[in-house]
Parts: sequence; C-alpha cells; structure tokens
Amino acid sequence: MKKYRKLAVYVLIFAFLLTGCGDQVIAKVNGVKITETELSDEVERIAVMHGYDLDGEHGALMRNVLEEQTLEALIMKNLVLQEAKARKITVDKKKIKEEIQNIKDNFSSKKEYKEFLTANKLTEKELFKTYETMYIYEALFDEITKDITEPSEDPAEYYNENTEEFFRPEMVQVRHVLVDTKEEAEAILEALASGADFKELALEKSTDPSVTQNEGLMEYFPRGGYMVEEFEEAAFALSEIGEYTQEPVKTDYGFHIIKLEGRQEEKQMTFEEVKEQLIERLLAQDKSEKFRVFEDELLAKAEIEKLLPEDETEDLSEEMDE
Repeated sequence: MKKYRKLAVYVLIFAFLLTGCGDQVIAKVNGVKITETELSDEVERIAVMHGYDLDGEHGALMRNVLEEQTLEALIMKNLVLQEAKARKITVDKKKIKEEIQNIKDNFSSKKEYKEFLTANKLTEKELFKTYETMYIYEALFDEITKDITEPSEDPAEYYNENTEEFFRPEMVQVRHVLVDTKEEAEAILEALASGADFKELALEKSTDPSVTQNEGLMEYFPRGGYMVEEFEEAAFALSEIGEYTQEPVKTDYGFHIIKLEGRQEEKQMTFEEVKEQLIERLLAQDKSEKFRVFEDELLAKAEIEKLLPEDETEDLSEEMDE
C-alpha cells in the first residue's frame, strides 16, 4: 500500500512539473486569487521596463527580490480594485481606448506597434487593463483625499527653512543626433554645413529610440552626472544658442552631434517664483500620506493568504520520505 502511495506522490510531482507552476495560486486576497503566471508576467515586465538582467546567479537574486516586492504590489492592487468596486468607482472605457489609440499613432505601422507590445511582454488586452487599473487608482485616490485642499505645512515657512532646495544650477537644453559610426556622424556634419535642418536630420538619421517622440530634443539638465561625462562636457562647452559640436562626440552609446537649444543660468529662486509649485508639492505629500494610511487600513482588515509553490513541493517531498 505504501508503495502505491509513493507512486501517487510521484505522479502528482510529475503532473506539477508538466503543467508548470503557471496556474499555481500563490496568494488570495479576500478570496481573489493571484497566480504564479500573473506574478511571473509582472516581474518580467518590470525587468524589461528597468533593464534588469534576470539571468545568472545575480539575476536569480534580483528575481527573488522583484517577486517579493511585486507580490506585495499585486496584493495591494487587488485590495484597491476591490475597494473601488465596493464604492462603485468606474472609469470611462472610451478614454482608455483613446489613450491606446494615441500610443498606436506614435508607431509607423501595426507591425512596429506589435513589436512594442512584445518587447514589453504585453498584449493589447493587458495594456487596456493596465490603463484601466491606473485610472481606477487615480479615481480612488481623488475620492479618499478630496478633503485635503490646503497643505498642512506653511509654504513660506518651508521655503525659508529650505532655501537650498530652490537654488537652480546652470542648465542646458540640447538636441542631438545619435549614430553608430564616426563616418555617419561626419556625414551629418557635412549635411549641416550644407544647410540641412538639424531636427529633420535627427528624425531621419538618429538611432536614439526616443527620437520619434522628442525629435532629438532633450529636457534641460545640469552638470553632475545627469548625462554621460563626454556628452555633458560637449553640451556645456557650447556657448551660443543654435551652435552645434564641430566634431563627433563619442560615448558608449555611439557618436553624437549636439546642438545647443537653450541655457538657464544658475539662480536662487524667490518664494513668489516657486510658491504655486511648492503648494502643489506639499499638497501632494499630504494626500500621499493620507492614501498610504488608507492602504494600511485596507491591509489590516483584509483576509490575505500567501500560498507559495515551494511550500507545496516541500510537503510532497516530506510525504515521499515517509
């Protein structure tokens, strides 16, 4: 009898390995299931978004950390969605479809759009759900924090105690063209010398993935490591608006031609200059703190079960050893 009992255990393990842990329930949030597939897919998406390498020994450690953090985030997401449903909070699905259409419009073809989804480990249905969840979060956040209309801390007092926060260092704004070889960069310089438009060259020639969105134009940035050293030095060496580098600038990304589009000198901002922005910031802090407390309350009263797969495999192993 014991022989057949062991055989049954082996069959269970074999079935588990065949099906994988994809459908394994790893947590329940007030009875709502979170599966291994859901967690794994979310971890992969986060890794792609942040450029994390999950291979090798270091990658395995990174995956463990991400899985732990992501599971907590999925638990909270479920709690928020459940609370929103209880409060009858809904979102305009037409608005979500418009958002997705705007994303599609940024791509030159359906194929390119599908490649974007694949690269980010998403289907269009999952993209829709992502936006839906985001809007539900925003609606619930607004509902919970609607009574906060003024910051708890006096803005003028905060400014006077933290004036160093409102010192603006020298910053520049540049447009650039990125190419793979020095020869390509020199060809860009020749085209510019012949009267070609810098922005058009960026759109046509640049290999920077963001060029289709920003036309090669970068946000203002200061010195101090916001850009790679070679790029920063070349950008700040330009003195006149409209001036561009006369030699290709080599970085780990390739070869750049950089054009100065704007410069802001260092300045101590006055209270009046930062007042509105500071009020918004202090309000946002107060609202975030109230919503954090609200989330803690949801967690405290929730029925949460964590059913990690390894617990079940350990039970099977112990049974085999009997």
